[in-house]
Amino acid sequence: MFDRHPTPAMNTPDDPLDELLSQWQVHGEAPSSFQREVWARIATNEGEPTTWEKLTSFLVQPRGWLIATTASILIGATIAWVETRPPRLNPHEAYVRSISPFASLHLASH
Repeated sequence: MFDRHPTPAMNTPDDPLDELLSQWQVHGEAPSSFQREVWARIATNEGEPTTWEKLTSFLVQPRGWLIATTASILIGATIAWVETRPPRLNPHEAYVRSISPFASLHLASH
């Protein structure tokens, strides 16, 4: 996938940049409060996440997937149960349906 052979654009052994980089040194120290100030700046820039950010962060975790999937299945099952359960009949309609193969015709005439 990657060609490991040097190309003209790559550094060669006699590249003057290699010598400069080997001589380069960083001098100086960070102030004692540097780390505290950096974290304070990060904290003020981040702020409190919005509700949408909290929700999306929760849903990308496996626990969030499991809860969302379970909730979807329960909601779907509840809707299916409500839609497919038989209607409530008064005693007369229930009796006619239980004994007559033509119950729908008989009940429609009343």
